[in-house]
Amino acid sequence: MSLDDPSVRTFLEELHRRTIGDMQAQASMYEVGAAMGLGKSEAGTLAEELMVAGLVELRTLSGGISITLEGLSFLGIAAPTTTSADTNQKFSDGPAANKADREILCRLIDTMKTSLSGLKTEYKQLEEIIIDLKTIEVQLLSPFPKVAILRELLRSLHSSFQAIGNKALTALLAPHIR
Repeated sequence: MSLDDPSVRTFLEELHRRTIGDMQAQASMYEVGAAMGLGKSEAGTLAEELMVAGLVELRTLSGGISITLEGLSFLGIAAPTTTSADTNQKFSDGPAANKADREILCRLIDTMKTSLSGLKTEYKQLEEIIIDLKTIEVQLLSPFPKVAILRELLRSLHSSFQAIGNKALTALLAPHIR
């Protein structure tokens, strides 16, 4: 299927509508497809193709998906911007991540994932970055994500981005790794 296919835009628009444009919110790929008159199999196939294209992201194994920055861009919708308050927030010192910590991490992960496509780096380095990002996402599935583990993962990511010379991401992570 080509990205020029009208069903791609329709699917993304329906996902955007159901999640109110929130990249952290998720909707069932099957419900999005059903709204278009697609069966489960067809909806799953279309969603998989959009995942490969980077326009949607799988959030749950039961079919929960969310729109990505690339998906918003495909629809011609400006990506949400971070405010200076967002960049001034720091990761907490408690044993478990609180709601504000989770929000910070979700924004950081989204920013780093968006930047991955433009990175010029060796496969092994990219693989390490992706594994660190996925490990953070797995840790956030816990009811009590461990701050010490999350901070070490952020340190690892900081070192990786520093090693490849990505000053923007290095600066973005710096306040959270103390």
